[in-house]
Amino acid sequence: MKMRITKNWNPLSDSYQLTKQEIESQVLSDLAKYRNKYSEKYGKAVKTPIDVDNYVKELWGFNVVFEKVESDSEDKETLGFLRPEKQEVVVNEECENQRRISFTIAHEAGHLSLHGPLFTKKDDIISGWKSSPLHKNTKKSDTAHIRREWQANVYAGALLASRIEIEELLIELGLIKNQILTPFNLDEFFPKFQERFGISRQALEIRLEHLNILTIRTIQNVI
Repeated sequence: MKMRITKNWNPLSDSYQLTKQEIESQVLSDLAKYRNKYSEKYGKAVKTPIDVDNYVKELWGFNVVFEKVESDSEDKETLGFLRPEKQEVVVNEECENQRRISFTIAHEAGHLSLHGPLFTKKDDIISGWKSSPLHKNTKKSDTAHIRREWQANVYAGALLASRIEIEELLIELGLIKNQILTPFNLDEFFPKFQERFGISRQALEIRLEHLNILTIRTIQNVI
């Protein structure tokens, strides 16, 4: 996927101007590649919820490891990070919520997929971080970091609950007929979404919002 960048662009400090639609397309491309690899290796189709541990292993050669992770600040918990020099996705061992663990790994997969210029490569394999002087404009650097984190979150949501699979579930539930969506109460159908995608309520609500799928609760909140 082509990325729109500006002259003298610094991937460590400047933000990628990626839209939700572009990230969605990247996820679909990555999923197609993963499904082909999985089918060739295991002789069967990928199941849902997706095995994110296997996903990062097959696409980037990264292993998921669990260890104690110190938070960056007192008011913000750190659930995981990348250790590219060892090709590892590190997850906080104190996190026991499987949905949060899956989202954390999917989030780090977003960085691997979308933010390639941040990493060094050896024989086309990620081997570490690129070293680059910090941007003189701290505010710009912070904004770029926030933007990249947002993009990784969008990627994670699209990976765990792809547009196609959500539409398939809505059809199975009788909520889409003749390509028309019937507004529905998420409280009633959330267990079905959770069973299919292994995703938290908050992550699902954000995902449905990104897909412009309005639930009755969302409509009421808007009104």
